[in-house]
Amino acid sequence: MAIRLVRRALSVGALCLAVMPSLEARADGSLGDNPPYKMVRSLQNIQDQVIAGDLKALDMQRFLLAEIDRRLREVDMSVFEDTRNVDAALIYAMSGGNPDVLDVLANKDIQGNFDNRVTAVLRRYLAGKGATAAKQLKEVVPEYRNEAIGPYIALIGANALMEKETDVALKYFDWARVAAPGTIVEEAALRRSLAITAKKGEIKKSLDYATRYARRFMTSPYASQFADIFVSIATDSKSKLTHDDIRAILSMIERRRQREIYLRLARRSAIDGNKPLADFAAEEARGLSLPEDKEQLALAELYSGLVNLSGGNINNVLDRLSKIPDADLSAKDRFLREAAKVVADEVLQPPDQASLTQVRRTMVDKEYRDMMSQKIIDAGKTASISPNTPPKGADPGALAEEKPEPNREALDQRLQAAEGFVSAGRSKLKEIDALLSDEGGGK
Repeated sequence: MAIRLVRRALSVGALCLAVMPSLEARADGSLGDNPPYKMVRSLQNIQDQVIAGDLKALDMQRFLLAEIDRRLREVDMSVFEDTRNVDAALIYAMSGGNPDVLDVLANKDIQGNFDNRVTAVLRRYLAGKGATAAKQLKEVVPEYRNEAIGPYIALIGANALMEKETDVALKYFDWARVAAPGTIVEEAALRRSLAITAKKGEIKKSLDYATRYARRFMTSPYASQFADIFVSIATDSKSKLTHDDIRAILSMIERRRQREIYLRLARRSAIDGNKPLADFAAEEARGLSLPEDKEQLALAELYSGLVNLSGGNINNVLDRLSKIPDADLSAKDRFLREAAKVVADEVLQPPDQASLTQVRRTMVDKEYRDMMSQKIIDAGKTASISPNTPPKGADPGALAEEKPEPNREALDQRLQAAEGFVSAGRSKLKEIDALLSDEGGGK
C-alpha cells in the first residue's frame, strides 16, 4: 500500500512538472522547496486548464492544493517579506485551499506582513459568515481592486453580497472578470452574474452574460449550472425569449452540448405544458442528432409526446411513448413516461354511474374538493384518537355528517389526478419529476 502511494505521488509530481517546468521537485515528488508564489501560480494555471475542459488536471489540482497546504504550514515566515508570497497565500485560500491555513499564518504573523482586515474578512467568509463581513468587504474590495488579489477578493465580495445587495455584487463580479479574463475567476463571475440577473428578471443583461459564457466557457465542468439557469430563463413566461434568441445563443456551442441543453429545455417545457417551446426544443435536438444517437432521439420523442398528451389523439401519443425502448431512457425518464401513462389512463377511464350522479352538484368545484380533503384529514385525526369514540365534547351527529362518502372520496381523487394533468399544468408530472430529482437516478 505504501509503495503504491509513493508511486502515485511521484507520478503526479512528474505530471505536474511536465506541465510546469519552472517548479523543482524533491525525490518523493513533493514541491516543498519552491516559494509559495510559484506554487500558487502553477495552481492558477492548472485551474484554468480545468475550466478549459482538461479534467485530467483535476488530479494535479488536488495534489497542488495539498502540497501548498503543507508548505505554508511549514514555511519560515520570513518568506512573506516578499509581497508576492503574501498574495499567494491569500489567493490559495480563495482558490479552494484549506481555510485553516489562514489561521496558522495570522497567528504567526508578528511582522505585520498580512493586512489584518483582509485576513479577518476571508476567515469569516470561508467559515460561512460572509454576510456578516459586508461592511468590511465594501472597504477592502475597492482598495485592492488593482492588486494581484483584486480579482479574487472582488469575487469573494460579490459572492457574499449577491443575495442582499445585487447591484454591488454585479459591479464586483464585473471587476473580477475584467481583471482576470479567461480564468476560473471570469468563469465564476459570469455564471453567477447570469444567476443574479435571471432572478431579477433583467433579461437583456442575462442574455449578454449568457452569450459571453456560451462563447467562452462551455468546456467548464460547471457549465451544467449555466445550462440549468439558461433553461430557467427560456421557460420563464416573463422573459419573452423568442426561438431565434435561444437559437442564437446556443449556436455558439458545439453540437453535443447544444443538443443536451435543447433536451433539458424540451423536458422542462413538456412538464410545464408549454407545447410550442417543447416542440421547438425537441425538433432542434432531433436536428442535432445523428441516426446512431438513439438515446437522444428517444428523449426528443419522449418530451414531444408528453407535451401532446393533453391535445389531439391521446391513444396515438401513448402508443408513440410505448414504442420508445426502455434501454434508451434513463431511470428518471422511464418513471416520467410511466407517470404520464398513468395520468393519461386516468383521464381516458370512463366514470362509473355512481360517479356521474355525484358530478351533477359542485363536485368539480375546487373549493369543494379542498373542503373535502380537509374533512378527510380531520376524520383521520379523530380516528387516531379513538377508532370508535368521538373526542370529548364533540357532537356525534356532527362527526357523522362530516365523514366523507366512499364514492365522493374516490371521485375527488380522480378529479384531482385529471386536473393535475390537463387543467393545472401537469402538476402531477412536476411532483413526480421533483421527487425523482431529489432521489437522483441514472440509467
